[in-house]
Amino acid sequence: MLFETLFFGAYFLFLFQLLGEFIAAIYAFGLLKLEIPPELGAVVFLLSPLLLAIGRPPRPWAKKAALVVMVLSRLALPWLSTRGTLWVAGVGTAAGLFALPWLLRRAEATAATVGLGLAVAVAGSLRALGAGVDASLMGSGQALAWIVAGIAFWAWRRAEAAPPPAPEDTSATSAAPYGLALGITSIFFLLFAAETAPAVLARWAEWPPLWAYYTVALALFGWCGACALGLTSRLSARAVGFLLGLHALLLGWGIAHWQTPFPTSPAAYPFPRPALGFDWPLWLAVLLFPGLLVGFRRMTIALQAQRPSLAALGRAWGVGGLYLLLLILAQVFTTTYDYIPVVGPWWRNRFWVVYALPAAVAAWAAWKTPSLPTARPRTRGPLVAALATVAMLLFAVIRAPRFAPPPPDKTLHVVTYNIQQGYRADGEKGWEDQLAVLSALRPDVIALEESDTARLSGANNDLVGYFASALHMEAIYGPPTVDGTFGIALLSRWPVVATQTIYLYSQGEQTALLWATLQVHESRVTIAVTHLGNGGPIIQQKEVLSAIADRKPLVLLGDFNFRPDTPQYRLTLQTLQDANPSPAPDEIDHVFITSDLQVLSFQKVTAAASDHPALAVVLTFR
Repeated sequence: MLFETLFFGAYFLFLFQLLGEFIAAIYAFGLLKLEIPPELGAVVFLLSPLLLAIGRPPRPWAKKAALVVMVLSRLALPWLSTRGTLWVAGVGTAAGLFALPWLLRRAEATAATVGLGLAVAVAGSLRALGAGVDASLMGSGQALAWIVAGIAFWAWRRAEAAPPPAPEDTSATSAAPYGLALGITSIFFLLFAAETAPAVLARWAEWPPLWAYYTVALALFGWCGACALGLTSRLSARAVGFLLGLHALLLGWGIAHWQTPFPTSPAAYPFPRPALGFDWPLWLAVLLFPGLLVGFRRMTIALQAQRPSLAALGRAWGVGGLYLLLLILAQVFTTTYDYIPVVGPWWRNRFWVVYALPAAVAAWAAWKTPSLPTARPRTRGPLVAALATVAMLLFAVIRAPRFAPPPPDKTLHVVTYNIQQGYRADGEKGWEDQLAVLSALRPDVIALEESDTARLSGANNDLVGYFASALHMEAIYGPPTVDGTFGIALLSRWPVVATQTIYLYSQGEQTALLWATLQVHESRVTIAVTHLGNGGPIIQQKEVLSAIADRKPLVLLGDFNFRPDTPQYRLTLQTLQDANPSPAPDEIDHVFITSDLQVLSFQKVTAAASDHPALAVVLTFR
């Protein structure tokens, strides 16, 4: 039914958003403390389905109450602090996961609409509208969440008006469908962690963001057509398992292709990121991802055929919630391994495992699912999903960066800014404040540090793309997210002639240098940005200076993590000049230039928008 498709689309969209904000809020406390935060204990919210297995079976009204709590929690998010977001999003996520087994337990005819609802949620994730950021969580875009909530309420009431499903109490079994719960949870994780935010895919493989949106839209559109023709109903369980197995193979292969094979010897650094060519396995994996929706539908049908009791569902989805938690932690560990004792270091350079493993589990669960007769869905849901897909691509085209013309004068305005993953100094969301700081400085070139935000730890928000779109600048993202760095990026109004990422020897978190050659009127200038490890290791600064030794004119800027009274600083001044005429004793952000550039002005902007100041320098050629 159309109404069920709309309801499940809104339900999954809100659940994706709540879970993303919940994870990001927990990560924010760890980011501020640089350690495992006590707030991590809030992850017990992911185990809420276990409540179905405790005591008496809950009354039918409990499901409706959980859905109301979920919707109200989502609508409240834009007005909350980070701590408030943690608890409210956690409660909303718990309510949504508590209701999920109940929703999937409904009549078999809804299996098609559940899958189509997932397609609507992926296409309608609102990332395209916000240029990589969820538009429904900020500014006037908040009205979109209220519209979605209204559609969900209307669709739910219309769906409830249909004949109720047959009673299940007398035939319910106590056997817990653990395999199906793990398979469905795997699919949920893969969609949540990547497909709902195409910029995440773009950051994996250094794709243009619009290409990533186009690829996801093409795949979704194919799914809509297959559903409309009833093709998905004709696939056997083993055919679906084979399709998901192929997707798992291509996904793991594609991600591993983009991971840099880091040398272990310090003598091999500085190490330029190799040119890896076209990543056809990952491209094919993205095109095949609608197989996840087909698998979700088939597993839902099998779940309904087993007719498990609510207690059995609670036990199965309790295990599924624990499994989801482990997948999320593993994804976060691929970046924060240096701060996680014992198990953390194992996850270094194993980003591909986080996605290949659940994809393989989904394939196994689908293969083991018994083949059941399924009817061709009689619903206009494919049309709704197709419209959502077209809207996603349209918004992506509309919000694609429009490059502003470079300034007519001969000066070069550069800014370096550590954006602390988009958080303010007090731990609250700060990317809109940071954008205001950058807009006021009117730079030609911006160097960003701690900008590796297209991850679960940052609610999958692509802040580099968001800033580039808002400031009408070209974005150079630097190291891909698969390599687990702090994140460094460059934004430019001037044409980019060449660019390269160079990795530095790192015993802890992986660090890198990003340089780009810009065409500034008749001259070419190299802009280089880095973010050294804790303490600004002198071996890393030596490698930075070695990598840029022959480039002139040059601007080297970023978060160096060393102060003016250190050997690293004195070493740098042997070949470069500090653009700051009077650096503070505790200064760790610097702008260094070659002698063929002259400083016209230097400005240090200290604002609560980040825990670092923004350094702005106006340069001219000698």
